[in-house]
Amino acid sequence: MANIKLGRCNSKGNFDSLYILEDANDPNLTGDFPESQLKIGDEVTVRIFHFNDLHNELRIIHKGKSDTHIFSQMVKIVRDAKAQAADNEIILFVSAGDDHMSNPLDELLGFDVDSFKASAAYVAYSEAGLDAAVIGNHELDRGSELFAKAIEANAKFPVLSANLYGSKNLTADHYHPAIIGMAKGLRVGVIGLTTQQKTLIRQKDDPNFDVGDLLVSLKTTISHIAPLSDMVIILSHVGYNGKMNGQIRHKLDVGDMDIAQTAASITDKPMVVIGGHMHLKLNENGLEICDHNVPIVQAGAKGNYLGQVVFSLRQTEKALDSEVNANLISIKRHESEDDIDIEFEQSVMAPLYAMLDNKLEEVIGVLNCSTEDISCSKNLQDRYLGETVIANFMNDAIVAQIDQVEIAAFNASGINGGISANSEISFNDWYQVMPFADTIVIVDMTGQQIKDMLMSNAQRIVRPEELIDLNDYISRGFLHFSSAIRYTIKLNSDATAAVAENIMLHNKPIDQQLDQVFKFALSDFLTLRGAEGWNNLRHLPQDDTGYVYRNEIIAFIKKTRILDETVVRNDGRLKVIRNLT
Repeated sequence: MANIKLGRCNSKGNFDSLYILEDANDPNLTGDFPESQLKIGDEVTVRIFHFNDLHNELRIIHKGKSDTHIFSQMVKIVRDAKAQAADNEIILFVSAGDDHMSNPLDELLGFDVDSFKASAAYVAYSEAGLDAAVIGNHELDRGSELFAKAIEANAKFPVLSANLYGSKNLTADHYHPAIIGMAKGLRVGVIGLTTQQKTLIRQKDDPNFDVGDLLVSLKTTISHIAPLSDMVIILSHVGYNGKMNGQIRHKLDVGDMDIAQTAASITDKPMVVIGGHMHLKLNENGLEICDHNVPIVQAGAKGNYLGQVVFSLRQTEKALDSEVNANLISIKRHESEDDIDIEFEQSVMAPLYAMLDNKLEEVIGVLNCSTEDISCSKNLQDRYLGETVIANFMNDAIVAQIDQVEIAAFNASGINGGISANSEISFNDWYQVMPFADTIVIVDMTGQQIKDMLMSNAQRIVRPEELIDLNDYISRGFLHFSSAIRYTIKLNSDATAAVAENIMLHNKPIDQQLDQVFKFALSDFLTLRGAEGWNNLRHLPQDDTGYVYRNEIIAFIKKTRILDETVVRNDGRLKVIRNLT
């Protein structure tokens, strides 16, 4: 039976008391219900600061320059707002998910419960007074048991998701479908939704853990929460699927537009969808995106912005009237001491950095190459266009490192940087190249299936006529391959006509090997989660090794020690014919 019970809010947050919803799927509701305290004529301002997809990017380390303390800048903005708030103003602070996976601070999580030290994100959020966070897909990258440990150890705020269920590790003690927070007499309902895309579920150690239907989960949850709330916040780590600059950028089966429409059909309470997952900056200079009177907001990714939504509420005889606006606050990359909360940086963040420093500074190898083709700027520009030195090295290293692997591939969007020519390579240097903790899955693929993959890959490459910022994340699934595969992409007139030709596998035409089976190393991001359009890989015979891509490459670098042109090179394994026909 669905139940509302008293819970514990973050003592450093902004809720005075907290009510937790349990088992939202039951239509019957019992328990402790928060009472309305607003009187006719009461006016309340609710200022919500929000971020999403921070990916543990609490700070950015700059070689030879001052670091950028992203989260301490956010904390200063929020604390200053609290200090300046009027008596009838409520300041809330929330995360729309993907708080982990993409920064060296993730190493404090470990890879299992025994190696866990801390969730740097949740330690920082708790001390900063975060009021709630939704579970993003990357929270589960290292398994549900480790994530449960992170919540137990470090989350002093409620963690939410209304559509995750069945885990033996993540229980009602760890997360909830929704909460109702009381602040200055206002009842604020908060619901969490987690994407069905790219979420690591139904694993060997937690086989019944699954993601439920988003809109069904929303309907049942909001039907319980809205009648007991004065306003509703939906923390949606699902993705915005509406128009940007007149075009729909992300086509999703269910997205924030559908969530807003569904919520509006159930309640007319003041409401906002605070989104994440797609790394988009929405409403940069004022509220522009609103569907069925429900604002939809998102604040980019990795701390580029702190979002702000402001509701002006007035209780009338008939309803709680509201006016709302939204904008993004830029987080400075070149900061001064006045931009950060010094006390927070010293008391909360510095101990976390100290835990990590030895790991970051460890030299794992030396790059003995003068080529700039392996630099960060070069790789960010080339990763979606064709062959790159860094991808060649990564895939060849996996083949060399793991005995049973014959071929390896890695998606372009997982390559996030490069390294400097003729320099030592530290653990942190390589972390910047590939920040995500993808694990290696060995898939049995026939020559025909590999040929089909290459044909699809030809249609995923960024074409010369496309006006795309190559520094951005392009979720198209373009793959790079180890040296066993050599082929040509002929672009032709458009993407649908692009083809892979002259495909050689182990120095033999692939057409002579269509029935042969090969051991192919791919990431769990593509194989287990069907990310970036590679859903067909899920059904192939596969072995989830548990090996972490980045760790295996680091092990190869340590073993090889001196990396020269024999292992770091372009060798013509991919040719792109760009003359259009």
